[in-house]
Amino acid sequence: MSELSLVRCDLLDVDAIAHGFTTRPGGLSEGPYASLNITRSRGDSPEHVAENRERVRRALGLDYLAFATQVHGRAVAVVDSAPMGEQAVGEADALVTNRPGIGLVCQTADCTPILLFDEQNGAVAAIHSGWRGTVQNIVEATLSRMADLYGTRPQALRAAIGPSISPANYRVGPEVVTEFEAFPGDLGILSPRDADAGAQLDVAAACHHQLLEQGVPNNQIWRSELCTYAEEARLFSARRSHHQGQSGVFGGQGGVIGLRG
Repeated sequence: MSELSLVRCDLLDVDAIAHGFTTRPGGLSEGPYASLNITRSRGDSPEHVAENRERVRRALGLDYLAFATQVHGRAVAVVDSAPMGEQAVGEADALVTNRPGIGLVCQTADCTPILLFDEQNGAVAAIHSGWRGTVQNIVEATLSRMADLYGTRPQALRAAIGPSISPANYRVGPEVVTEFEAFPGDLGILSPRDADAGAQLDVAAACHHQLLEQGVPNNQIWRSELCTYAEEARLFSARRSHHQGQSGVFGGQGGVIGLRG
């Protein structure tokens, strides 16, 4: 068995939590899903996905992994008990908990994964923020829910933004550009419009801005520089698969965070 290769963030490298962003090496899956695919929805063998998820759980030393059915919205699910086997906790794009031993997972294949740790109140969150979730400000929804449930203050949060597609490889059409024009123009979130009114989009930069807007200090936010599209040997990418003629056939990685028991 090849070793898992997890991307980690120094800000979250503390004894109280386990965390990591998964990558492709170290799993059982084959073909377009090779090898550590943790996503069930794209046609991979359920047995392979189950074993891949189990390898991630063991590598992080957690008791359970909790997944949601992600729908590109702003719903936040509270995970306050052990998951029922492989059953998703519900339709949501963010998960929060203060229960030790449960690893919260946000699944991605170009979208932006965000992990949050509230050290003061012993709570964590995992957020899947694609362009639709970003426009709906799922970051704000998650922090609001954590404040209500756990007393979380943004000023005390540590945040890690994991690997996602870079703007160099993410051109969007005018309908998406319009959705992001409310963001400040000096942040580099959108490039100048091209001849067809499209632009290059940096979703992770928009998420970073939203964290800052909520009050998370910049020195408590980390962002991976890895691009899912460019790093074919390390990361899955929905857009890359589409450009290679395999639209809809790809694996997924994820961000995982949990309080240690």
